[in-house]
Amino acid sequence: MVKHEFLREYLPATKLFSPDMLWRYVEDYEKVMLKPSGGGGGAGIIQLTDKGNDRYLVHAGSTKRVVEGREKTVSYVKSLFRPKQYLLQPLISLGRIDGRPFDVRVMVQRSGKKSPWTVTGWVAKLAGPGYVVTNVARSRGKVLPLHTAIRLSNVEASDDLLDEIRHVTLEAADTLGKAYPTLREVGFDLGIDIEGKPWIIEANFRPSLSLFRKLKDQTFYKQIIAMRKK
Repeated sequence: MVKHEFLREYLPATKLFSPDMLWRYVEDYEKVMLKPSGGGGGAGIIQLTDKGNDRYLVHAGSTKRVVEGREKTVSYVKSLFRPKQYLLQPLISLGRIDGRPFDVRVMVQRSGKKSPWTVTGWVAKLAGPGYVVTNVARSRGKVLPLHTAIRLSNVEASDDLLDEIRHVTLEAADTLGKAYPTLREVGFDLGIDIEGKPWIIEANFRPSLSLFRKLKDQTFYKQIIAMRKK
């Protein structure tokens, strides 16, 4: 997707973890996310914040710890790693509801490899208290209709935000579909920053439908199931 001129501006700057690259990111962005490559469910995600005076706040799960010194910080961060290669990204200032961050799951599907892609559902995932990850099960968060989440949040949403989300995810699905011809559905996780810009966080090729089952209105769930049966 990074080769796609339109999509590139919706992708956070991403590099493989190394101590040198970590400190370059800290210097450039101040707040950095460390994520396991190929991970899932929000497991193993770490947020690191430069607090000044060679002190760094490490936030993993619901645990926060301030570590002094770069060497000790790297050692502590590595001790939290899952057995996977880690990626670095700048922290996106996600929109918040009552101080808790949320992101968006967008389901995009097609009935066959030559069929057009369609957005069949979207839902907001609100992190549980004290968590930086929005995975509902891991953080004990909850789901909300996307319109409701945007209305309740601190996001400065434009009138065409939902159209932009639709456009971005359809372009992304089309791009991925060309690289993976048998792909029929993608569950995109999108962050929306406080200025109302969407960011592609992750593309899930085997997305669970549990989020949509939690919505009171089952329209999206039924649409997704119907597309899977085609």
